[in-house]
Amino acid sequence: MMEILQYPFFQRALIASVLLGFSLPLIGVFVVTRRLSFFSEAIAHSAFTGLALSALLMTPAMPTVIAFAMLVTLAIVFTLHRTEIPTDTVIGVYLALCAGAGILLLGVLQGYQTGLFQFLFGDILALAWEDVWLVVVMCVGSVLAVLAMWNALLRVSVHREMAMAMGTSAARVDLLFLVLLAVMVTLSLKLIGIVLVTAMLLLPAAAARNLTHSFRGMALLACVIGGVSSVLGLYASYWFGTASGAAIVVTAAVMFILSVLFRRGG
Repeated sequence: MMEILQYPFFQRALIASVLLGFSLPLIGVFVVTRRLSFFSEAIAHSAFTGLALSALLMTPAMPTVIAFAMLVTLAIVFTLHRTEIPTDTVIGVYLALCAGAGILLLGVLQGYQTGLFQFLFGDILALAWEDVWLVVVMCVGSVLAVLAMWNALLRVSVHREMAMAMGTSAARVDLLFLVLLAVMVTLSLKLIGIVLVTAMLLLPAAAARNLTHSFRGMALLACVIGGVSSVLGLYASYWFGTASGAAIVVTAAVMFILSVLFRRGG
């Protein structure tokens, strides 16, 4: 097990996967509590459209993806506050729009776009050190942001009307959290791919919810499950010669199944 640690590519992958394994579930506990899993899926699809747009315009991939994800996030928030359409319907509209636009742009592009499929399926073993440092900055920043908004997020998530009565600006909290979620989703694409990023947000948080009865306990346990899943999944991908991102998510799924089997009553 230890000999693989001598390889720089595995060192980089391990550092990045553990950081994301801890930070994504911390955000995921609020995604699960507030039933925003559909939103993370929409942002993942918008990122694929952003990738196609960056290939078409020949602009840097990650800045273009993040900028497009921010645009979609602002559009969703604006639409929610301007209409009385249910949240899941609004998110579904933009998901369909992004999916259609992505397919349209792919049709315009000429040739096989390897970069698009790297983001679609993820390639954590191909990370360079500059990618790892970007992950460090974004993960530390996301954790600090969640901790800074913790009380307001908790109030809005548990009882929105009461939070507003206490003077909390629910609209501002919503916007800040959704922007943070969008940034972290797009950041994770190169690591575990569009197909799998939502699963890493949800599975550790869902497993932790089965095993704890307090919100703080759920958050701490979700981070532990995410970190352990990342390490075990990465080693499993090495042992079995399979995709690392998929192995990480399958490991987290196994932990979720175990949490269902060993869930405490009450």
